[in-house]
Amino acid sequence: LLGRFFLPLSVSFLCTLPFAMDVTVHRPTGLRPLNWRSEVAIILEALVAIGSVPMFPMMLIYLFWKACRSKPEERWRRWRHFMALLAVYLFLMFIPTVPRPWLMGSAFFRWWLEYFSIGLIYQGARPLHDRQYIYLFMPHGLYPFSGACASIASMRDIFPRMRIAAAWVSFRIPVIRQLMGWINSIPVDSSSIRKALKGGDSIGLFPGGVGEMVRTDSTKEKLLLRSRKGFVRLAIEHGVPIVPVYVFGQSVLWSQLPMPSLVERLSRWLQASIILPYGRFGLLVPQKKSLLYAIGAPIEPGDNINTTHDAVISAVQTLYDTYKGLYGWENRALQID
Repeated sequence: LLGRFFLPLSVSFLCTLPFAMDVTVHRPTGLRPLNWRSEVAIILEALVAIGSVPMFPMMLIYLFWKACRSKPEERWRRWRHFMALLAVYLFLMFIPTVPRPWLMGSAFFRWWLEYFSIGLIYQGARPLHDRQYIYLFMPHGLYPFSGACASIASMRDIFPRMRIAAAWVSFRIPVIRQLMGWINSIPVDSSSIRKALKGGDSIGLFPGGVGEMVRTDSTKEKLLLRSRKGFVRLAIEHGVPIVPVYVFGQSVLWSQLPMPSLVERLSRWLQASIILPYGRFGLLVPQKKSLLYAIGAPIEPGDNINTTHDAVISAVQTLYDTYKGLYGWENRALQID
């Protein structure tokens, strides 16, 4: 309760709050107690942004079906409705997007940080030095809200000049495409990431990707990391330290209906997750749970890919074991595949 109403007293961009005798949880500045109006706004924003993903195609299919089955005197009107919605869909799918930092700093996005009661812990007990990093966000979860939250409002001070790398399909889904552009995301391909690193930007990656998304489990934490070494190659190539970031609570924001193992293989082939998620009230609204960012110490890339990769896996396990009790997950296991 104290953490929720604590007023920032520091002149820096962080305020701190003792969360345990030997651990300090930092809070992003500028956050306020979440009132009911802000909470209703968050629910509506989620329904519009996330709900648009299935609703647009469903409406197009419905209008197409109605046009095909309509009477001759109504057919032209029905086809006009279908073509109008299709034009809007294609417009939103291909219109260029640009970063909107002023919008990302507005109350409409600050409310998300308040909704999730964002907290941060630094393994080194102090914020990282202001330099270029490759951040590894884990776990992915059904929707990677932890990466989106890291790119808005005062969280941009925690992860300065960071660009989230997202699956290419995200940039072809109306509304989601606009949101990705506003937070200055890039496609998760080697050329885009290399260009951003050469430009001096930090990169935020979800190394588990779609494969980890469909493995999200309500009973334990599951990471897909042992076979993922591409980020290590990039770190060595550009001389950029790797920072593991474990976000407690990310994996329990959503539930999903059980799907056969074939779905994971199909999702990885399509580079898009085929899931049936539901959240608060059984809707496409994330659960109102706190997100605790445990930010590890930077890992300097060596000359050997396997050695650096092993160091990352060990650091992630240590990070989880050190802070899981603080989140109340003493008995929740971590499985790294």
